[in-house]
Amino acid sequence: MTKSTIRVTAYFNIGDVVLMGKYKNARGVIVGFGEDKWGNPTVEIEPAPKGRKQNRVIGLFKIWRADVKEGAMKQLADVRPVRAPRSTPKK
Repeated sequence: MTKSTIRVTAYFNIGDVVLMGKYKNARGVIVGFGEDKWGNPTVEIEPAPKGRKQNRVIGLFKIWRADVKEGAMKQLADVRPVRAPRSTPKK
């Protein structure tokens, strides 16, 4: 690993639960770190409900930490005011 890869991967640790996929709704557990043929950092992720699924090697910047997203969503829910329902139906 290069110096920049070590600095970026300090945010993640092996065993962290992350969100992956297009909509960041698939959970997985980090198994290892590496680099692709161009030197970009990658992460090997094991899907959470394993079943017959294979481990995936994904670019480091295409995943989110699950605990950070859940904390942000909870904080956002506390800040947003609850809207009252409309008294007249919209036509």
